[in-house]
Amino acid sequence: MKKFFLLVMILLTEQNFANVHTCSDEVVECPIDGKKVTFCVTMSITTFGSFKDFQQKGAIGDHYEELINTCPKCHFSGYIDDFKVKLTEEEKTRIKEFLSKFNDLKIGEAEQCLIAGEIAEIQKKKKREIAFCYVVGSYLLRENKNKAEFRKELQVKAKNDLIVALENNEYEDKSVIANINYLIAEMDRRTGNFDEAILYYDLALNDPNKKDWIEPVAKEQKELAMKKDDNNKI
Repeated sequence: MKKFFLLVMILLTEQNFANVHTCSDEVVECPIDGKKVTFCVTMSITTFGSFKDFQQKGAIGDHYEELINTCPKCHFSGYIDDFKVKLTEEEKTRIKEFLSKFNDLKIGEAEQCLIAGEIAEIQKKKKREIAFCYVVGSYLLRENKNKAEFRKELQVKAKNDLIVALENNEYEDKSVIANINYLIAEMDRRTGNFDEAILYYDLALNDPNKKDWIEPVAKEQKELAMKKDDNNKI
């Protein structure tokens, strides 16, 4: 999972230019039941800017849809590296118990991200890793009006885990902290928690280690929060 988390972090915090979107199929086995699962692993993408919550635009194809996948039999979900980890019997038991609630449900791509995040919670992974499972899920529901409440649920989960990640000092690079405070603010604004959003925009703006892009973007988004604008399309 580590290499894919690093890829996500690069995509979420920096401009990353490549030539085209390409991916290569890789088959792995579900660590719960041994069912074969095919990932289309991104090899290269071309980005042309990003949305205000860091989702990249451009020739990225189904990059975000392909980051997290699920076992068609038991619904174990995660990044490709999660499928390569040997689980203990105790972990298998706990995860199977959790997955049982999805036995009769149709699992969409955003639901896969929710399941992946909650499995990561069971495995006690870093909060920053768990948060971005939920962030990716929210990307997949950007303009889905029928699942607006589910999208907000994912964004609230992401925000809460990012806050704990900061409290746990999970970010060694101090210049990233302003990015994360800004993203927390965006999750708050998009879910209608405007007062808290303003507080986190200010934390990002007042961070002496912030990157140059923070100043204009955080000010612009803070204005939306002050107007109680929860626009999720931008």
